[in-house]
Amino acid sequence: EEDKVKNEMKALFANLCSQLDALSNYHFAPRPVADEAEIRTVATPAIAMEEALPLHVSDARGVAPEEVYAAKQGRGSIIRGESEMDQTERKRLRNAKKGARRKARKAKLADEKLISKLQPGLGLNNPYEKRKLREELQMARASGKVTEGEIDANKDYTTSTKFFQRMQENVAK
Repeated sequence: EEDKVKNEMKALFANLCSQLDALSNYHFAPRPVADEAEIRTVATPAIAMEEALPLHVSDARGVAPEEVYAAKQGRGSIIRGESEMDQTERKRLRNAKKGARRKARKAKLADEKLISKLQPGLGLNNPYEKRKLREELQMARASGKVTEGEIDANKDYTTSTKFFQRMQENVAK
């Protein structure tokens, strides 16, 4: 009985000392040693433990985006990286980029042609002035000051009489 009381007193004193250490100087004091935990080996297969799933699982979460959304072409399609595209998609993308470059180059040449008609004295010697005029033309187009004229499908202007008759008809309209 005395041993029981002594062990209880030792445990209480150890607890008191650890609390005093924590209060007084905040230095590291290891926790009192506890009895070791008992290790038991269970003979269950690891695969069975890993495959534990909830009882009710929806199939909707296991579907890829391509299966949910129909495959679209162009801007509405799913964005993919270069490594995910097949050959036809890469060719389509490359041709679209080339077409956009061709269109931009054609528009630039048309603008330069228009500028050279408007100011023939500029010549080829002043690229800065040409660039400035090209930017002004783009700004005028954006603001609606410059519009594209209609192309007359009837190019039957062999004589000046026909030309002026058409002009009079257009004015009358």
